[in-house]
Amino acid sequence: MTSHRKRKKEAARAGVEPAELELLELMSEMLERFRWLQILAHAQSYLLRQKLEVSDEELDKVLKASARSFDKDAGFQRWEQRFAAVKAQLLEGRRGIRRENKREARARRRGGEGA
Repeated sequence: MTSHRKRKKEAARAGVEPAELELLELMSEMLERFRWLQILAHAQSYLLRQKLEVSDEELDKVLKASARSFDKDAGFQRWEQRFAAVKAQLLEGRRGIRRENKREARARRRGGEGA
């Protein structure tokens, strides 16, 4: 894992905040994996239906078992954790901006103190 300082520098070079960089990287990883999963799903579906003549009932059983297996996928769980962390960072940043905007507005109303 890269250091926090390096991540901040990478983000600054890209013109985004570290949380935004993390989100962009996460989305790239997810889209690439999704692409390959779609390719594999289409290939498997073709093989099951056309070559092996698997019934719809049997295919449904296989899909349900696959869904249970997917829910246990550690890679997907890491994505969920990373997304939750990025979401928390972005929301905290927004809250900080709102708090600062409120402070500035109060200062202006009081006659320009601290503005």
